[in-house]
Amino acid sequence: MPTKRGQSKGRSQSAGTASQAQNGAGRYSIDVLNRAINILSAFSHARPLLSLGEVVQLVELPKTTVFRILSSLVDRRFCEFDPETGKYSLGFELLRLADIRRRQNNVHDVALPIMREIRNAVNETVILSVRSGDWRVHIDFVEGLHAMRRMADLGVQAPLYVGAASKMILAGMDDAEVEEYLARTKLVSFQDTTITDEHLLWREIGAIRKRGYSESRGELFSGGGALAAAIKDFSGKTVGVIDILTPVHRYTSEHRDLCIRVLLDGVRRASERLGYRPDAHEPSVTRSASRRPGALPEGR
Repeated sequence: MPTKRGQSKGRSQSAGTASQAQNGAGRYSIDVLNRAINILSAFSHARPLLSLGEVVQLVELPKTTVFRILSSLVDRRFCEFDPETGKYSLGFELLRLADIRRRQNNVHDVALPIMREIRNAVNETVILSVRSGDWRVHIDFVEGLHAMRRMADLGVQAPLYVGAASKMILAGMDDAEVEEYLARTKLVSFQDTTITDEHLLWREIGAIRKRGYSESRGELFSGGGALAAAIKDFSGKTVGVIDILTPVHRYTSEHRDLCIRVLLDGVRRASERLGYRPDAHEPSVTRSASRRPGALPEGR
């Protein structure tokens, strides 16, 4: 008959064994979860359909392990399997969850705190604009703190070919959409620097796409410079534009460089909040401005 001390020791050993088993089960569950996430991440825009063998090669796990996890993902609608092709794809349950997450944010809520950070870094007026049909509209701004500063009027429309924010929206559209816009739009001059030549505008669009930001110097209103960059959502679509307005006497090369750095960092963080991942999107297939009939070489 075991003594009380022996009974206590036995209970202690049993508890230790149970605790170790629980810890082991927890680690196993985490490992399975990580493997499932890696399998889901193997799908991309470039490879939306994958066979079992292709998934195995991409995640570098045993075939039986990958098959078991994929079967569970199919059962829960996180993946789909086509028996005719033998290919797996992502399931609609992911779309349902993504929609819940997207509804928690909108571009204004995401952009506003970042706009304040940009304003604090460069001390200039920062504006948030969106597209409304064939127009660009300011929907909010954070005012610069200098006594002499540029201002923005909310709700006022501007054409998509004039000004930094407008051209950034235009550059975010695909080529077919830009062509349709230009076919129904007369390019009217607002200032001497307004681009009214279609070939020059295409060249400008190409340059904006290449460098990731847009610039204007008094194209719509005289008196300063503006820099703009796009906020993109999970699909890579431009859903808003942040631009910085600077009076001409402060628009030096040093200040311009600072504004570009801060602006690009800001829109990157805003886009990430909306689910944008540059590595998940293939570069858009667009016709180079230099290949369009009669177009001038890129650069300005």
